[in-house]
Amino acid sequence: MALPPGIVYARAGKVEGNIRAEGTVTSSVRQGLSDNAPTLAIVASTFMWGTLWIPLRQMTAAGLGEATASTASFALCLLLLLPFALLRWRRILAGGWPVLVAGFFMALAIALYAEGMVRGEVARVILLFYLTPVWSSLLGRVMLGEPITVRRVATILLGLSGMLVIFGIDTGIPLPSSPADWMGLAAGITWAICMVYVNRTADRPIFDRIFVQFIFLAPAFYLLTQIPGAREAASVTSAGLGAAWVWLIAFALFWVLPVVWLSIFGGSRLDPGRVAIFLMLEIVIGLTSAALLTDEILGPRELIGAALIMLASLAEFVGKRPARAPV
Repeated sequence: MALPPGIVYARAGKVEGNIRAEGTVTSSVRQGLSDNAPTLAIVASTFMWGTLWIPLRQMTAAGLGEATASTASFALCLLLLLPFALLRWRRILAGGWPVLVAGFFMALAIALYAEGMVRGEVARVILLFYLTPVWSSLLGRVMLGEPITVRRVATILLGLSGMLVIFGIDTGIPLPSSPADWMGLAAGITWAICMVYVNRTADRPIFDRIFVQFIFLAPAFYLLTQIPGAREAASVTSAGLGAAWVWLIAFALFWVLPVVWLSIFGGSRLDPGRVAIFLMLEIVIGLTSAALLTDEILGPRELIGAALIMLASLAEFVGKRPARAPV
């Protein structure tokens, strides 16, 4: 039995309306994911940064020395990218000195951070690295013209207070007590500089900036391993050596390459101070993993310093209202 034309048209109109509504919802979801992709990338990278020390120490425990293990991992990343880089070498060179500077400081920051966690206490190195919001706020003002707001002043004061507590303000001049501490502190400063230039080179393809960074990474790390005080590798066995090479490949493919891509993608689209703030999640991940998987003891000094440094990052959001979506 045929339906009256009016009912047919009404049902067709209802179906068309539902399809349009579903299309609008899908479009809104996609737009939301696209808008939040840089933030999600930075947050995802914190899980890799916070556990970066695990494969590094596993390789050393399996018998590969620091210089061999990590330098080989970074070199492997470079070799994997090299064929694609040769196809686009003109575009890479067109990036000019800003891409080179960004790549150099990112490589130096990663090398300092990685070597510091291998030879020192994971918790201290992570906390000192995460003074980055302090340096990012200052550099953002000097190099990008960002205003120093009340929130940023709170960030700087809280962050520096946390640093003084960790170093031991009650024991005299509060300075880093070991090469690993100096590396953690220097890694945070160089990372802040890197994020400024990553932000400046946002118009360049991500691949180009990743490749340039890997040109510097292996040499930078190798030079740092030559500083006295490195962790001694365990005795080499055939089984241990096999496990070490598995960790080496995993470190290159599942830690280093993804974390660099996520950091550059997110850092290119967010201001340096905000990147440093989102990366605070790594403190929780790093300190938790170190407490569970090592014999390191977190004393009151480290916990108070961690609280102050985390408050320094959260200070950016205190009292800030979320931006209203355009009508």
